[in-house]
Amino acid sequence: MHWLQPWFLLLLPLVLIPFWLQSRHAQAYSWLEMVPSDTFSDRMHTAVKAATSLLLLLLVLALAGPQGDSHQEQKIGKGAQSVFVIDRSVSMDHPFAGQATGGHAAEIKSAAARRLITAFIDSRPDDMMGVVGFTNSALYGMKITTNREGIHAAIQAATGPALNQTNIGAGITNAVTLFENIASTGSRAIVLLSDGAGKLSPRVKYQIRKQLVGKKLNLYWIVLREPDDISIFSQQTYDDDHLPEAIALDRFFQSLQVKYKAFEADNATALESALREIDAKEKNVIQYDIMIPGHDYAKDLMVGALLLGLALLLIKHMKVY
Repeated sequence: MHWLQPWFLLLLPLVLIPFWLQSRHAQAYSWLEMVPSDTFSDRMHTAVKAATSLLLLLLVLALAGPQGDSHQEQKIGKGAQSVFVIDRSVSMDHPFAGQATGGHAAEIKSAAARRLITAFIDSRPDDMMGVVGFTNSALYGMKITTNREGIHAAIQAATGPALNQTNIGAGITNAVTLFENIASTGSRAIVLLSDGAGKLSPRVKYQIRKQLVGKKLNLYWIVLREPDDISIFSQQTYDDDHLPEAIALDRFFQSLQVKYKAFEADNATALESALREIDAKEKNVIQYDIMIPGHDYAKDLMVGALLLGLALLLIKHMKVY
């Protein structure tokens, strides 16, 4: 056992205060011999002092924060180590390209992404997940972890508005680095969610290729289409010098030595379908150590202090005739 705030133990001498203070009786007598002996009251008086001292002891120990020793346990489940790389450009706050409003406010892409990714996370309790946002540069969100509260907070932040730029290269390279400090278990995947492509420089392409060597990562790209965007699945032919950015990025991903699949979503239903397919593919046996925190004895001490305080309150109002 250890103490979170051991300096509160310096207050331990306060527990003797009830024995230092002299009680003051309600009535004064000129001659004590006329007062009959009351053994029961004397014993109760001593018991009340002891109980008050014990109450102070419980409070001081609770403030010191006693904690049991934590320990590691191995968890075995079915899931993946994955990183969500999420576009935070201002265009993510526009409605989907294929969503008819019908006179009503349509759900914007970032809100749909937040809602559906959160549901995806909650449906996979055994996963280890990380989050990276990006606009003009990568925005660190959360390392690969099992901490669901932290992951949810990172998704909330990564789906907020930012700048009008789409630097996918920075997002991908930052995501790959998150896998470097954890042991490989289960399947490993990067899920890229963006509504644009952006142009990758030869230097960034080289860096991505180099980083992916030996990582055994699966790569998914979910394209949230903008109005009038060219489909990455278009059969139209283009000269290499006039290749649309989205198609160029798709071909670059295909050239990498990783398992890669692209999706297009022009509404929330299509986005949900893409996440459902990724969910079905990324389920392998996964095992990792989780830290089990020690027991919090402070709560037990506070409950004991509360019960003791209520007992003292009842005793204070007792009278023996």
